[in-house]
Amino acid sequence: MRTFSLRIITPEKTINIPGVRSLVCECPDGKRGVLPGHISSLAELVPGVLKYTDEEGEEYYFAISGGVIEISPQVVTILTEAAEEASEIDATRAQEALERARQRLKEKQLPEADFTRAQAALLRSLARLRAKEATQKGKK
Repeated sequence: MRTFSLRIITPEKTINIPGVRSLVCECPDGKRGVLPGHISSLAELVPGVLKYTDEEGEEYYFAISGGVIEISPQVVTILTEAAEEASEIDATRAQEALERARQRLKEKQLPEADFTRAQAALLRSLARLRAKEATQKGKK
């Protein structure tokens, strides 16, 4: 079975994952799928869930903070500010961060910079919770 390698690069770490059979990521225009031998391309990523399937058919999930995906036939590289494997996400902390962001967005007269940060925090928290939920559904 054909596979490709996945590299997720953040300022803090690089994650190398060999033997990927398929990948689904979130772009501004919707979800994008990648299979081995995919034509080379670049795309923007939005904060969301990255799902990949390994050679054995096991599914894995990451919450990512947006970024860029570079696709080539043998290697897919994701550049992002943050990537967190769903199995390592603390759902309680993510839910608390979501609530804090929602509260900030409800504030009247919030400066534009604070609004932008609160909005980004909300999107990151939602991505983390969606990734965690996807992992838990896969274990049932």
